[in-house]
Amino acid sequence: MQNTCEKEKCKIWQLLDGNCPNVIESSWLPPPTVGGPPVTVTDCAPRRTMIMIQELSNRLVGVEKSQEDMRNETVWMQVVAEVLGRNSGVDLVAFVEKRRKLSRAADILKVGDGNGR
Repeated sequence: MQNTCEKEKCKIWQLLDGNCPNVIESSWLPPPTVGGPPVTVTDCAPRRTMIMIQELSNRLVGVEKSQEDMRNETVWMQVVAEVLGRNSGVDLVAFVEKRRKLSRAADILKVGDGNGR
């Protein structure tokens, strides 16, 4: 992690004689396995916030892509299951729908049992 506060270039820092309200200093110790001296990072809060937003945005794009890939794979599996069902003479779509109805009925019965039945 690098410092994001550039005191020499910052007009607010210069204007307020080093009392910039945006400066945040963070310190931590490296893990014992790594060792070394404490690390201190001086950040400009608005800059660090923008960097973190960009990182989160990039991660969200990755999650969306993987979700779309999984959806596409699911659609492909549904097509394959339907073709296999047709070739074997079994209506897999009807089978899946029947399973869903039975599952819903079981869930309703569980809820009913919790209400004093």
